[in-house]
Amino acid sequence: MLKTVMEAGKDVGWCGAVETNVTADVCKELLDKGFVVVDGIFGRGTSETFYKELEWLYKNGHMLPNQVQFQTSGGPVILEKPNIFEADMHDSKLTKLSEIGHFRQVFENGDKLVNIFNKLVPLGLKEGQKHRTVKLQYNSGGGGCFPWHYDNPSRPNNRGLTMLVYLNSDWVQGNGGELELLPFLERNVVIPPLMDRAVLFLSDRVLHRVLPCNSRRLCFTIWFDSATVNSDDDVFLKAKHLKPSAVDTLKSTSLQRILSRAVYREEYEQSLLDCFGHAEGGGVESRACKISLKLHSAHLQGLLKDDQMVEFVEYLRRLKPPVSATGESAASS
Repeated sequence: MLKTVMEAGKDVGWCGAVETNVTADVCKELLDKGFVVVDGIFGRGTSETFYKELEWLYKNGHMLPNQVQFQTSGGPVILEKPNIFEADMHDSKLTKLSEIGHFRQVFENGDKLVNIFNKLVPLGLKEGQKHRTVKLQYNSGGGGCFPWHYDNPSRPNNRGLTMLVYLNSDWVQGNGGELELLPFLERNVVIPPLMDRAVLFLSDRVLHRVLPCNSRRLCFTIWFDSATVNSDDDVFLKAKHLKPSAVDTLKSTSLQRILSRAVYREEYEQSLLDCFGHAEGGGVESRACKISLKLHSAHLQGLLKDDQMVEFVEYLRRLKPPVSATGESAASS
């Protein structure tokens, strides 16, 4: 049985549980598909302790509204995602709080997780606190969500692996807040945010979003930096990639990031409307919504400059399956 009482300086069981549950078969599925679902990742008791610690942080004002910064021709613009609050364990104020002992352990002893993954997955994950991020998230509902994105969009980002852990014991269909994955040119996958469920995915090649949430939703994410991401071959699209023969390469590498916004342009736009459209009074007239849609349009214009690119993107758009509301189910390991 996993311990659920924090013992300073000691491994209380969370790491051993991950080592037991992250098997060679789990990692093979991660590499083959780009993602894998693992239920019972820590054990119910430990995950309930994470839940209590996260709820305490929110109730005591330690979680701030989620903000994202974009660079524009007029300078940096900061947009806030409504109803989403976060805390980052890099914040020195959090590392002094005795009330979040389990999260402190995960952050301070995260190299144990790095070693577990590096034994099974050739991702070159890097040790050291500066090479991982532990972010805690509280979604208060009211439609709070995230638009389509990659956790590692390109340089200078170094994320190689995302580990997302859900803490919702009372989630039922209709609450929303599901994780939706969109493997390039494949069927979308919708994953309910159930208690003690982990989703592992490759940060630089799995497009994903969070669907609008109608009830509170708690989770935390660990991002692990990698020494092998964003090489020149990962970030520079070449003429040889703009051919039908390169489709399999795009599906299995991070080069897909360059084209995804154009291939899934309507899906990106709708997710921005979902995320920002109801801010500041609702509707597409909100400032955040206008800015995000304008940036989306500018990105497309910058990419679709020549006939060869336009023709190839249209070819890829004909290959993609329709995105369904329910998506495919992701069997847990």
